[in-house]
Amino acid sequence: LGRAVPGLELRIVDVASGAVAPPRHVGELQIRGSSVTPGYYERPDVNAATFDGEWLRTGDLAYLVDDELVLCGRLKDVIIIGGRNIFPDEIERAVGEVEGVRAGNVIAFGVSGRHGKEAVVVVAEVRSDDPTLLRKHIVERVREVSGVPPKDVVLVDAGTLPKTSSGKLQRGLCRDRYVAGTY
Repeated sequence: LGRAVPGLELRIVDVASGAVAPPRHVGELQIRGSSVTPGYYERPDVNAATFDGEWLRTGDLAYLVDDELVLCGRLKDVIIIGGRNIFPDEIERAVGEVEGVRAGNVIAFGVSGRHGKEAVVVVAEVRSDDPTLLRKHIVERVREVSGVPPKDVVLVDAGTLPKTSSGKLQRGLCRDRYVAGTY
C-alpha cells in the first residue's frame, strides 16, 4: 500500500510476543499520529484493549518491506491449526479458481473441530452439475494451499453468501449462519 502519510507512524508487532517485528514478519499493524484518536472518552476498559500506549491496535495483519506496508488480512479471521496461521483469503482465492466455483464468491473460516481444535470450513457459490466431484476438487485445492483438509465444504447457489451493501463478503456472518445450521 506504500509508506505512511506525513504525521502517521506505522509499526508491526509480533502477535505472540508483543515485540516490534522485524521487516517481512507478519504481525498486527499499529498506528499513531496526529490523525489517530487519543482514546475513547471515559472508557478505560475499551482503551486498554484498543491501545498499546499511544499506538492504536488496528486488528489488521501486515508486514513492512523497505518501510512500505503490505496488508495480509484481519487478525480475528486467522485460522490457527497446529500452531500454524492459515489465512482465509488465500483459501478463498485458490478455491475461486476451481472450475465450477464462482470466483470471488467463496468464504473460508475457522470453527471448533475435534477436541476443541480449530478446523477450516469453506462455503462456495457454485454452478455445477456434479457437486460430488466439485466438492472433491475443492477439498484437494484447500489441502494444496493450506496443508490441511477442510472439515466441511458447503456448496450454495449464486447470491447466497452474505454481503455488505457495497458487495463485500461478510465472513463473520457466514460463519454465524454455518454454526446455526442455516446452510
